[in-house]
Amino acid sequence: MSKAPQIAADPAWFPDAHDAGSHTLRLSRVSRKALVEEAFLDDRWDRSAAQQAAHPVSDFAGLALPKRAPCFIWHTAFCGSTLLARCLDKPGTNLSLREPAVMMSLANMKRTQGAEALGRELGPVLALLSRPFVRREHVTIKPTNTVNNLAGDVSRLLPQARHLLLYSDLRAFLLSIAKKGEPGRAFARQLFTIFAMDGHAIAQTAPRELLKLTDLQIAALVWHMQLASLLEAARAVGADRFASLDGDSFLQTPEPALIAVDDFFGLGLGADHAKAVADGPLFGRDSKDPTQAYSAARRAEEAQQTAAMIGPSLDAIIEWSYGLFPSSPRPGAMPHPLLAN
Repeated sequence: MSKAPQIAADPAWFPDAHDAGSHTLRLSRVSRKALVEEAFLDDRWDRSAAQQAAHPVSDFAGLALPKRAPCFIWHTAFCGSTLLARCLDKPGTNLSLREPAVMMSLANMKRTQGAEALGRELGPVLALLSRPFVRREHVTIKPTNTVNNLAGDVSRLLPQARHLLLYSDLRAFLLSIAKKGEPGRAFARQLFTIFAMDGHAIAQTAPRELLKLTDLQIAALVWHMQLASLLEAARAVGADRFASLDGDSFLQTPEPALIAVDDFFGLGLGADHAKAVADGPLFGRDSKDPTQAYSAARRAEEAQQTAAMIGPSLDAIIEWSYGLFPSSPRPGAMPHPLLAN
């Protein structure tokens, strides 16, 4: 088994799993190419053929946090975050890591074991994730949306890091849930049970009352809970290190959106890269499954069809939810937008 100092010095050793019970990290030795080709660096990723090693997280406690802080893409789901992360990847300039499982494990550890336990392990994990494969390469991390409860912890630990909130407005979020049918509705309820552990007041509602709510009402609460967590972290971070971007604006006008994100993060990808990516094949494929064709026009058409099927109750649910979360931003009112609304 490789020793911890050797692993820490070699970015090919990627922390791909975390056991919150034993406080152990599993690391797999993989190439940069393998990391960027995977849609998600979680349990859907088959790395059984890779060389692996397991170490207590404490073995990496002395690993220094990077001088060049990673960038973070936080998101509300169904808003193009996987596509954006793919667009920002460029060997030698920026490495994009999409939904590392270790981040989700830490988020759940915070929920079950508390902030003190998280504080002992977040630093070493971020230090391992932030190692570039070549000198001066940036690292951008896009966690899954159930990791949004770590945004504040990450910003305090890495005060120089920059954070982007990529979001869909409430209407678009509900339509994305609805068009997925029963799996989408089940996913919304699962998200509610997770975010309920993050201290949101709405989670104190009696179970009997929650059971009276429709799936889309629960989904609306989920959207507001996500935004509450992220905007609380944003207020602590400050305008110079936090920006927001509407997912539909990104999909409809990708070139200026990519230039704005590149400038905000300071990646140095350049306008030529933004144009080449915006005009390239990424925007014609499903970012989660590149074998499937997809487009912004198709997304808009599906949303229109789904809205027609739901009918007037969609707007009624939206207004009902804002009555419970009156401070949530309305469309076009998200703070610190990268693109003009």
